[in-house]
Amino acid sequence: MDTPTNQPDLSQPVGKGVRRIQLMDIVPDCEIFVNTEIYDLADICAGKDVVDIGCGFGRNRPIVESKGGRWVGVEPFEGGAHMVKGDAENLPFENETFDVAIMDAVLEHVPQVHKSFEEVARVLRPGGIFIGYVAFMECFHEISYSHLSFKAMEHYSNVNGLKLEKIQGGHRFGIDYHLNVLLHPLPFKHFRGLVAWKIRAWIKLKSKMAWIKLRFRQKKSAAEASTYADLWYKMECLRLSNGFTYIIRKPNT
Repeated sequence: MDTPTNQPDLSQPVGKGVRRIQLMDIVPDCEIFVNTEIYDLADICAGKDVVDIGCGFGRNRPIVESKGGRWVGVEPFEGGAHMVKGDAENLPFENETFDVAIMDAVLEHVPQVHKSFEEVARVLRPGGIFIGYVAFMECFHEISYSHLSFKAMEHYSNVNGLKLEKIQGGHRFGIDYHLNVLLHPLPFKHFRGLVAWKIRAWIKLKSKMAWIKLRFRQKKSAAEASTYADLWYKMECLRLSNGFTYIIRKPNT
């Protein structure tokens, strides 16, 4: 486990032997949550115009409509009422049509992720939000084109004028996901929560060890050591996560 001896010289590029990558090189500029829900779908869509991209058979519709949200689903096949035929890379809507865009376990199935972000940015109104879940450490995921890291989510947001505000990981990890796949049809899924809890506990223990090293070997203040150790814990949980829940916002103009 790496702990900082001083602040990284960010004037120098990372890689190619110029300098070692530091923790702050990889931390996304957003709030980071571990194993904690970052939004309530019904509340966040209350009274809003909502587009559910890759909606499947519309499982989110009753949740969105439960508090007055106006739901429109998008799928590349003909569907029922309030469902539009289209794809995430070319949404069939005018600019600034929606307050909320949902892509729940969809981005990994889109061949051109950058086009999806461009389209979401286009159809959202100023101040609108883009929410959902994206797979990361899911190597056996069916028909997936990419596995997006938290840095990729931040990058695609930034280049399209959006802002990654919150990201959540650490609820499940790639380790328990792949064990579940490999051991199928054994009922391992019933133990996934326990395995994930043990992984979080192990990462937390390592963060405590980092605190001790910073506090007593590197003579950092207790507050500085605690801040770093907590951030390291969050980042390790993100790096090993099965996937991420996110909130991305289109700024008001």
